[in-house]
Parts: sequence; C-alpha cells; structure tokens
Amino acid sequence: MRRDHSLSRRFARSLVLLPLLGAMPLLSGCESQARQDPIYVRNSTDELTFKDIAFFRDRPLDDSIRSSLELADYAKGLELTGLITTLQRPGPFTVFAIPNPPLEQLRARDPQVLSPSRLPNLKRTLSYTIVPGDYTDAKLRQLIAKQRGPIGLKTLYGDVIGVSVEPATNQLILSDPSGAQSRIWLSSMPQSNGVLYITQSMLNPSPTIQRAR
Repeated sequence: MRRDHSLSRRFARSLVLLPLLGAMPLLSGCESQARQDPIYVRNSTDELTFKDIAFFRDRPLDDSIRSSLELADYAKGLELTGLITTLQRPGPFTVFAIPNPPLEQLRARDPQVLSPSRLPNLKRTLSYTIVPGDYTDAKLRQLIAKQRGPIGLKTLYGDVIGVSVEPATNQLILSDPSGAQSRIWLSSMPQSNGVLYITQSMLNPSPTIQRAR
C-alpha cells in the first residue's frame, strides 16, 4: 500500500508539472527581440496612455508608432518610404510624428500622394519630422533659454525645423521655413532609442533641399 501511495503522489506531481513544462516552449517562442522589458507594470512610470494607447519608454520608436491608432497614417507613410527602418536603429532620434487628420487632409488634396511616383515627396515631408539626437522637452527649453529665442534643429531631411516657446501659453511651438507653425499634442515621451512627440499639424521643409536618406 505504501508503494501505491508513493506512485500516486508521483503521478499527481507529474500532472501538475506537465502543463508548466508544456507552456515553456510557447513562452520562449513568444519572446520579443525588441529592446523592452518582458513584463510591464500598469500605471508605472514606464507607461504613458495617450488616446487610449499605451506607450512604453523601453520600446523603440518604430514599435510605439506602429501601435498607435492616432499615428496609423504616419506609420504607413514611414513604411512606404523606408524611413521606418531608420527608427529601428539605436539612434537616438527625436520624432515629431504627424497624427492622422493632417495626413488624411493631404491625401484628400492629392489622392496620388501614396503612388510610387510621389513617394519621394512624401519621404521629404516625413524625413522633416525626424531629428537625429535626443531632445526632451526640458532640453529644448534649456537650449531656447540659452539662445534667448527660437532654435533650429537639423532634420534627417537636411532642412532645419524651428522650435520656440509661446509666451502666452508656455508651450513649445514648431515652425517650418515658410513660417507655418504646429503645436505639440503629446510632448517628450522617452523611448529606448530616442524621444517621441505628436504634433497637431504638418509642416514642410524647403523644396530645394534634397538630402533625405
């Protein structure tokens, strides 16, 4: 009888272990190669919820952009122009991402904007939203204070995007060479390879510069 009880106990233990052992290959197979922690803690300092989409500071820029519904058109444009691969690199990069409405307005004005022949123009516009370097909100304000006025950041396209502080609201304002301005919607979300901003409108670089990579 003792032997039977011992066998029964061993059999019961095996029933508990089998599901755990069976799950191990599945868990290891789902392991991401992205630069991020394997477990996220909700409402931690590593998470920011924007328009019901969670951004994590330990994810790379391309992951966060692709996961945001508000940036669906921007993500598609980056993929079509090949710029998404740039945001997969270590960087750092500062991205002033364009939300859906301005890009939808662009497509309404120019239905062929996503056609192969027009992609160089789209790449010019989108590369103007990417700045090599790590420019947080605090760093931008320090540079503006030191300059005692607006500063210019050289974009991936090669043209400069202006950054200033609006005195009445103390908000950061972006500007392009034509004088058009864009406000910041989401400000300075740290990422594993840079900083993510979301703007309220679209800016355009000078058409004479052709340096996008």
